[in-house]
Amino acid sequence: MLIQTNGRSGTLSLLALAAIVISGCGGTGMAVGHSPQPGSMFLYPERILLEDGGFATAERGMIFVPANRSDPTSAVIGVEVYRFRASETADPSAPPLFRLFGGPNFQGLEGELSSLGYYETQIKPFLDAADFVVVGQRGIGSSKPTTLCEDPDPVSVDATEGEWIAAQHEAARRCQSFWQEWGLDLSGFTVLEAAADVNDVRLALGYDKIQIWGGSFGSHWGMILMREYPDLVQRAVLRGLEGPDQTYDTPTGVLNALAAIGAAADTAQALRGMIPEGGLLNAFKAVVERLEDKPERVTIQDPETGQPMEVTVDADALRDIAVTPAPEWPARVLALHRGDLSAAARRVVNSRRRPDYRTASFFMLDCGSGITPERDARYQADTAAAYVGVRDWRLRSNCEAWPSDLGNEFRQDFETDIPIVIVHGNWDTSTPLENALELEPYFTNSKLVLVEHGAHGALWQAMDAFPSFKRQIVEFFATGDMTNLPDTVTMPPIEWRLP
Repeated sequence: MLIQTNGRSGTLSLLALAAIVISGCGGTGMAVGHSPQPGSMFLYPERILLEDGGFATAERGMIFVPANRSDPTSAVIGVEVYRFRASETADPSAPPLFRLFGGPNFQGLEGELSSLGYYETQIKPFLDAADFVVVGQRGIGSSKPTTLCEDPDPVSVDATEGEWIAAQHEAARRCQSFWQEWGLDLSGFTVLEAAADVNDVRLALGYDKIQIWGGSFGSHWGMILMREYPDLVQRAVLRGLEGPDQTYDTPTGVLNALAAIGAAADTAQALRGMIPEGGLLNAFKAVVERLEDKPERVTIQDPETGQPMEVTVDADALRDIAVTPAPEWPARVLALHRGDLSAAARRVVNSRRRPDYRTASFFMLDCGSGITPERDARYQADTAAAYVGVRDWRLRSNCEAWPSDLGNEFRQDFETDIPIVIVHGNWDTSTPLENALELEPYFTNSKLVLVEHGAHGALWQAMDAFPSFKRQIVEFFATGDMTNLPDTVTMPPIEWRLP
């Protein structure tokens, strides 16, 4: 077994590892043991079953880092790390590829690697370029401790917005109280500390430079890494961009993505004869406007008792289901247009009875990144919110209860000449295309690849549909050469779900 500290290595038995606790934390019931030194890393071999029955091997383990680097007495937490070694044909001088996942809700690779074919399609091709390293997210998933929160107490399906927010804030108070009693300083759970985690992994593994691949929150994380450690990153691939001041997605960007989906569906042969006059987007807007004036009571089957129940469906309920995967969006709008509001009613019931509250780290990371007053003013004045609602409602309703704001200086865009490939879909309703267009001028040595009909996972969609495009991305990771990358990738015709 391998433990590395500041580039030096030594051995650690499984029994010794079992005795180690992530301590320095006071509080009730904490196990007694010795805290690992910050920057130390424990790795062990992990065998991955392949489709042909053989095995691939990875190194898996934990790096131990301060919960809050600004506090010299900080507790130590564990961030999970995987490393896959480059193939023998890879150029040994190519910097390792660090994959930064999104969310922030990355649960770790164990589940994916247990699925046959994941390694062969999503990791192995990139080993022809360089070592492949995956860094977990502090406080989330397979990183330890996982800062799970209790879900808020259920509220009535007819509860007011104030009652619903109060239940969320009470859940935040309980979650914070639990982790504080165990001595865990949540104030260090920010993207700045997450970027420092990546640098600590780089140091522990002995790399001089790295290249990064980040999507969604992972792109946000990667950009902060590039800004805070400008000499560390040699090149990057970013998709679903979320810049320093783009944690909150603009309603206009979301509506533009829905308009692009609607325009394609309006002319689809499979939907011929079903599209209302004026098109799908206008049909959706008309239903929202109708319910804005007069909410409706809808009878559905109670998911718990099986008995009929009445639910009020208003415009907010429709806005809450506005964003639907592209193949399903026409069917959803057509159902709403003909008066079937049951999907919105079920969403109301589920959100009130079974809210998904996630982790303390989720809120601290995103609430810390926040939004500038200038962007927030544009957001509040955005007329598209009348149709797609207040995006990022979890943050809007909860960040007051999760004090981690990094300040407006943190949210400033920055200029860099690091070679960057930007891959973004025009059907992305999670991080709209406008994000990439806004950031591109700051990346002075970049290449934007537009994926026509690409959603939030446009990079993988394009690589899966076109092996040649995957090879071009691998070539960029191997050499930094962007010249063969296309300006546009157009996805194959979509298979719409029929109503």
